[in-house]
Amino acid sequence: MTAFALKGDKEEFLNAGCDDYISKPFNNQLFKDLIEKYLR
Repeated sequence: MTAFALKGDKEEFLNAGCDDYISKPFNNQLFKDLIEKYLR
């Protein structure tokens, strides 16, 4: 999770090996969906 979100950051971080990416502000449903994705 990052508050430092510039255009292209998501792709850069995912290409660097991060499993996923979420930036602030985010809504509760998006956060819940992301957590559930990895708990399955």
